[in-house]
Amino acid sequence: MHTIQIDERWCKGCKLCIIYCPTQALHITERFTQRGIHPPELALTERCNGCRLCELICPDFAITVMEEAGVHV
Repeated sequence: MHTIQIDERWCKGCKLCIIYCPTQALHITERFTQRGIHPPELALTERCNGCRLCELICPDFAITVMEEAGVHV
């Protein structure tokens, strides 16, 4: 299982992570950040396969994919 950490200070809301997520695990939130952006979130945890594509494609390095303790890919 994986978790995705999004640094909302860096996210500009480009949605590239959502568009390119091969499992469609990410969704845009309804809430606004302090910068007035709807940030992405990992909405479907069970779908995330830990491919790190969202982390790699983020132009602002706002996403970090982490493995939960005891789980190795």
